[in-house]
Amino acid sequence: MISIIIPCYNSETFVGRALDSVLKQTYKDWEIILVNNNSTDGTQAVLDAFQAKYPEKVRVFNETKKGAPAARNKGLQEAKGEWVQFLDADDEILPEKLAGQIALAEKEGASIVTSPYTRIGTRDRKHFVVPRGLYLDDVWSALILSNMGITSSNLFKRALLLQVEGWDEKLVASQEYDMMFRMLQLNPKVAFDNRDLTIIHFGSVESVSRTEDRVKGRKILDSRIDLRFRIKKYLAENNLLTEERSAHVSKFIFETLMLNYRTTPEDVTEILGKLKLDISIWKRLHGWYFMRKMDLKKLLIKYKLMR
Repeated sequence: MISIIIPCYNSETFVGRALDSVLKQTYKDWEIILVNNNSTDGTQAVLDAFQAKYPEKVRVFNETKKGAPAARNKGLQEAKGEWVQFLDADDEILPEKLAGQIALAEKEGASIVTSPYTRIGTRDRKHFVVPRGLYLDDVWSALILSNMGITSSNLFKRALLLQVEGWDEKLVASQEYDMMFRMLQLNPKVAFDNRDLTIIHFGSVESVSRTEDRVKGRKILDSRIDLRFRIKKYLAENNLLTEERSAHVSKFIFETLMLNYRTTPEDVTEILGKLKLDISIWKRLHGWYFMRKMDLKKLLIKYKLMR
């Protein structure tokens, strides 16, 4: 059986989409564990109604400790399945997702199944669809590069989740990658499911696991960088740090900083000044060009507003 754990915070208007995606699964041996995480809208009523409709398959719980990791850990404590599918309330999985991953896990004797996903949403009033693939050549590089799936796209054995004590509730970002880092230290078998059957929706501002808060944004950035340095330190201490893995640490951090320059240029400039990243001169020049381009764009916008 698969335990499908869904943390819910003010999810009244969109959790139905996630629930429908579970009902449409071709694999039918599952239970749904819904965890209300301090919602202030009509989420509880929606969850109760769904449980009443499917009493043999659905259980509802409450977690007062704030944050998706705490809600997921509550669900993990209550789970009865051999496998666990974490699903955010504003995401959805396509019908063949669970059946294919269970079959792959059994075939390869895996405890973790990772898969690609597609981000869908709106930014600057423009709709975007961005697929995110896997890095198939090396599991450690996949972890470092954040190409090892995402919360809703992966499948985990419950025993392994319990062995690493689930989610770190203190972290503000990269919680699933921190958890998978702790898992990989136990050397589990990882299966790569290269089918893209998970849709990650952006734009649901009340999602438990997403934020646009500026101060928290810096904490998120620091958390992502810190995790890569922790991975690098572990690999070095265990004679697992290859040149390629080391280069991937620098690559991920540099590209993450560039992505954040648009919104937090001061923070990115500060961090870049402190770090010694192993980046080619061409990548550095490209980054410098990108930052100056963003600076010029902001100046033009400011000039137009002043006129």
